[in-house]
Amino acid sequence: MILHSQVCPTLPATNLTHVETKWTPTSTTQDFWLRIPRGLPLAVKCAPLEYRCYQASQVRWIKMILRLQRQWMTGKLYSSRKLTTVLQNVFSLSYNSQKMSRTFHKWPSYRVRKEFVNFFVEKNHQYIRSSPVIPWNDPTLAFVNAGMNQFKPILLGEKRTLYPCAVNSQKCIRVGGKHNDLADVGQDTYHHTFFEMLGNWSFGNYFKQEACQMAWLLLTEVYQIPPDHLYITYFGGDAKLELEPDLETRDIWLSIGVPSSRVLPFGTTDNFWEMGQVGPCGPCTEIHYDRARRSDAGNRVNLGVEDMIELWNLVFIQYERKADGCLRKLETHHVDTGMGLERITAVLNGKSSNYDTDLFIPLFNEIEKISKCQAYSGAFSPDGTCLDTAYRILADHTRMLTVALSDGMFPDDSHKLRRIIRRAQTLGWEDFGLKHEKNFLQHLVHVVASILGEAYPEITKNLSNTITILEKEEEIFKEMKGQISCEWKALIRSNPELDVLSDHRTPGLIEAIKELHIAMADIRHYENTLPADFIFKLYDTYGLHLDLIEDLTTLYNLNMDVIGFQRKLEETRLLTKQVLQEKLSLSMDCNISKNIMEELNRVGTPATNSDAKYNYVSTNNGNYSFPPLESEILALISNDTLVKEASDGMWVGVVLNKTNFYHEAGGQEGDRGVLTLEDSHIPINYVDFKEDFVFHWGYVKGDKKVMVGDKVEAVVNAGRRFGCMQHHTATHLLNTAVKAVAGPSSQRSSHVAEDHLRLDVLSYKPLDATQTCSLENAVQGWIVNGSDIERQQLDLDEALLIPDLSLLPGEVYPSQVYLLRTKLPDLGMDSVELCCGTHLHNTSHIGHFVITQSKASGVGVRSLRAVCGDSAKAIEEGGKLVLDELMEWQENIHTTLQNSDEERLSTLQDELSQWILHNKEKVLPYRVQHKINQEVDIMQRQIRNIKRKDANDQMVKEMESVLKNHKNGPVVHIINTHFGSNKAVLSKATRITAAHPTLVLAFAEGIVVGRCTVPQESANNNLSAVEWMVCVQKILGGKASAPRGQNPLHVYNLRAKRMPLDEAQSKVQKAILAAEQYANNF
Repeated sequence: MILHSQVCPTLPATNLTHVETKWTPTSTTQDFWLRIPRGLPLAVKCAPLEYRCYQASQVRWIKMILRLQRQWMTGKLYSSRKLTTVLQNVFSLSYNSQKMSRTFHKWPSYRVRKEFVNFFVEKNHQYIRSSPVIPWNDPTLAFVNAGMNQFKPILLGEKRTLYPCAVNSQKCIRVGGKHNDLADVGQDTYHHTFFEMLGNWSFGNYFKQEACQMAWLLLTEVYQIPPDHLYITYFGGDAKLELEPDLETRDIWLSIGVPSSRVLPFGTTDNFWEMGQVGPCGPCTEIHYDRARRSDAGNRVNLGVEDMIELWNLVFIQYERKADGCLRKLETHHVDTGMGLERITAVLNGKSSNYDTDLFIPLFNEIEKISKCQAYSGAFSPDGTCLDTAYRILADHTRMLTVALSDGMFPDDSHKLRRIIRRAQTLGWEDFGLKHEKNFLQHLVHVVASILGEAYPEITKNLSNTITILEKEEEIFKEMKGQISCEWKALIRSNPELDVLSDHRTPGLIEAIKELHIAMADIRHYENTLPADFIFKLYDTYGLHLDLIEDLTTLYNLNMDVIGFQRKLEETRLLTKQVLQEKLSLSMDCNISKNIMEELNRVGTPATNSDAKYNYVSTNNGNYSFPPLESEILALISNDTLVKEASDGMWVGVVLNKTNFYHEAGGQEGDRGVLTLEDSHIPINYVDFKEDFVFHWGYVKGDKKVMVGDKVEAVVNAGRRFGCMQHHTATHLLNTAVKAVAGPSSQRSSHVAEDHLRLDVLSYKPLDATQTCSLENAVQGWIVNGSDIERQQLDLDEALLIPDLSLLPGEVYPSQVYLLRTKLPDLGMDSVELCCGTHLHNTSHIGHFVITQSKASGVGVRSLRAVCGDSAKAIEEGGKLVLDELMEWQENIHTTLQNSDEERLSTLQDELSQWILHNKEKVLPYRVQHKINQEVDIMQRQIRNIKRKDANDQMVKEMESVLKNHKNGPVVHIINTHFGSNKAVLSKATRITAAHPTLVLAFAEGIVVGRCTVPQESANNNLSAVEWMVCVQKILGGKASAPRGQNPLHVYNLRAKRMPLDEAQSKVQKAILAAEQYANNF
C-alpha cells in the first residue's frame, strides 16, 4: 500500500464529501481523491503486498488507513458516503499540525518532472535529454540559461529539425548578463542561480490553439490546479511598433473556458519575446498563479510580487526582427514554452516558497547536521542577513556548482563558477562556522546527487571529480586569502563593500577601483550607467575581465552599457585580427586580403570541396595509401592580386575546385605535397583556409605557365600525413588517459606535427612521474589492444548529447562535426571527441609511443610531449643504452667510495657532470630522464658528503694546529683547507677554539663565509661578536646575523657572499687585518 498525503491549500474547502473513484483496467487497484476540511487531499492507492511508510511517528494514522483498506476490500464499506465519513473521522483524530505536509508528498519533484515529460510524450513529442549547462557552441552565453538554447539553430533557421515536436527538462543557470538572478537568490522565495526548465516545443507543427489547450489540460487535470487560481496574460499590441493585439490567443483562452476577467492584455515588455536585437520573435502568453487564492486578483499580475507568480510562458514565434528594426512574418511558426520545475513543485505542494520543497529541504537538513546551527525555519529579514537567508543561498549555490562541475565546466574557464564556489565556501566558513570542516561542500554535493542524480545521471557519475575540484578550489582560496596585500587591506578598510570580491589579486584592480571612484559622480549623472568607453578602459587598460566589472557595477548599483561595450570590443578584435593576419600572411608571403576574398565571391568562385582529405585506405599491418586527386585550378593569387597565369619561380596561392590536402586546423599541421601539371609542378609548402576556400601555396617549377582552368593532380606527401595521423590519434588517446589517471582534467591546447605531439592539460591532481608513466602505459596498452577508430559525421546538437564527450573549452564547433570514438575495454576507457583532423583506422597503427617531456606550463597545467612510430622505437632503444650507462656509473662510484679514493672521486664528479650534460641534449623517454635525475642526485649527494666530510676533517686538523701554536688571546684565521663546492661548517672550527675569542673566514669557489664566537668571560670585558664581525662585513659586504636563538654578543655569522675572483683575495686579506686590529684592543 502506498500512501501520499499533502496539505494543499490549492483545493477548495467546499464540497467536503465529494469522492471521485477511478478504476484501473485490472480492477485490482482503486484511486480515491477526497476533498475534506482544510483542503487536505488523501490519495490511497491500494496495491497488494506493497507498503511504504514515510514516517514512523505516523504509525497510528497508518494503522487506521490499513484497517480502512481491509474493510473496503472485504465489502464492509459499501458506499462512498460511508467511506467519506470514516476518513473524516480519521483525519479529525490524526491531523493536528502542518508537519505532516513535510512527511507525505503527493507531488515530489521527480513526479512533477516525470508527469510533465510523459504528458507530452503521449502527445507525440520527442523527449530530448537536457544538454550540458556549458554552451559549447554559443560564445554569447556564459551558461545555458533557457530551455530553448539547444534549439536555437532550429529557431534561427540554420538547420532542419529531426522531430516536429520536442519536450525536455533542461538544466539552466542564470548568473550575470541579461538574465542575472544572483542578487535575488535567498532574498525571495523563487529566484535561483540553477533551476530546471520544463518545456515543450513545436517546430512548424502545432501552434497557438494546441499549445494553450495542452498547457491548460496539464495544469488543471494532470496537476489538478484549480482553474480559479490561474490568470492568463496575452500580448495587447504596441502602436509604436505597429503590432496588433494578439486577439487570437485571447479568444483561444476564452474558448477553453477561462473567464474574460482572468485573461489580461499586457505590452511588449511582458508579452513580446525576442531572442536578440535581430532574429526570431513573437507574442507570448503567460499563465500566472495566485498563491493567496483570491476571488479577483487580476491587479496583482506582473507586479513582481510573490503572491502572484508567473508559472508558465508560451512563446509563439511568428516574426523575424530585421537589422533595420522592422518585423517580417515567418512562413513557419514555432512554439517555445518554459515552466520552472521549482515553482510548479512548490505550487503543487501548497508551498509559498520554492525552498520548502524536496529540492531544497534535504540540503537544509544536511547543513544543520554538519554545522550544528539552528534549524532552517523559512524566515526572511528586510536586510537579508538572517541565518535562513544564508541557508537558502548556500543550498542554491551548491546545486549550481554541482551541476556545472558535473557537466565538465572548470573554474579556470568560468570566473562566474569560481565566484559561486567561493561565495558558498565563505558562507559556510562565516555564517555556519565551518572553517575547520575540510571541504564541507562535499557533504552537500552528495545530497544534490541524491536529489537530482536519477534525472541527470552525469551528476552521480562525475561525483568524485566534482569533490576533487572543490577540494583543490578550497586550497587555492584559503591560500589566496592568506596573501592579501597591504594596499588591498587599506582599500577594504575605507570601502568595506569591496570585501566580497573574490578576484582581488587581478593586476590593475586597485587602480581601476580608484578611477571608478573618481568618475562615480559623472556616472551617476549618466543615468547611473557605466558608459561603454569606460567599461572598455577597465577591460583593456586595467585588465579587468567582464565578470569582475559586473561585480563592481552590482556593488555600486550601476547599470552597464553592455551592448555598446560589445560593439567596441568586436571592432577592436576585428582590427587586431586583421593586423595579425596581415603580418602572418606577409611573413609567409601568403597574403589573403579582404579584397581577394571579395573578388573571389564577386566572380562566383565555387567553394573548395575538401572531403577527399579523408579518402585514404590502410592495410591490417598499418600501411596507408593516399590516392592522388584530379582537380582544376579556379584561381591564382600572387602579390595580393588575382592573376590568370603564373610562370616559373613565382610564389602563388592556388584555389582548386576540390582538394585532398589538409589545411592546418584542430591543432594539426597542414599537409605538404605537390600539384602536378603537364610540364610544370608546384611543390606545396603551406595550406591555408579562409571562409570556404582552401589556398595551396608554393613556387611554380617548370617551363610551362600555370593558368586558371588547368587540370592538376594533387599529391599529398604521404610520410608527413601519416606522421601527423599517428600523432593526432595518439593525442586523443593520451587526453583520455589523463582523465582516467588524474581524474578531472581539461585540455588547454594541443599541437600535432609529423614528428611529435604536445598536449597541455589542466589537472586538479598533480601529474607526477609515476602518473606520467601510467599515462604512457595506458596509451601503449591501447596500441597493443588494436582498437578500431570510428569516424561519424553528425549534427553538433546530436553530438552534444553523447555521454563522456570531450570538448575543448572556448572552441566554437561547426553545425556538422566529425565524432571520433575508440574503446579500450580492458581499462574501461572510451575516447570520444569531436575532431576535424585526419586519423588512423586502428590504434595499433601508431606502432610505438613514448612520452619525452612533462613540465609545468602555468598553474595546474601540465605540458606533455610525446613521439610515435619508428622514432619512438629509436628513442626507447636509446633510453635503454643510457640506463645501461647509468648502472656502470653507479658501480664505479660505489667502488670508489668503498676504496676511499679521494682523487678518483673528484675526477668522477667532473666526468659525471659531463655525462649529464651530454644526455640532456638527447631525446629520451621521460621515465628514463626521471630515473637518471633520481639516481644521479643520489650519486652526487654521496660524493659531496664524502668530500665535505674530508674537507671539514682537514679543517678541524688545521684549527687544532692553529690552537697548538697560539698561546693566548683572540684567534683570527682564514681557513686554508680547499672545500671546492662543498660548504664549510665553521661551527666545527670555532668549537676547537671555544676557550678563545675566535673569528674565522673560509674562501672557496668565489664564496666567502665567516663566523665569530666570544666566550662569556671575554664578553664581560666588552668584546662583542657583532662588533667584531661588522669590521669584516664593512670590507666584504654581504649580510651578517646571529644564529636563531643565540646572543649576538657571543655568536655572529657572515652569510655566504659571492665575490669576483680578481678582487676577493685582497679584500679577504684586508678583512683579516681589520679583525686583528679590533682584537688587539682586548
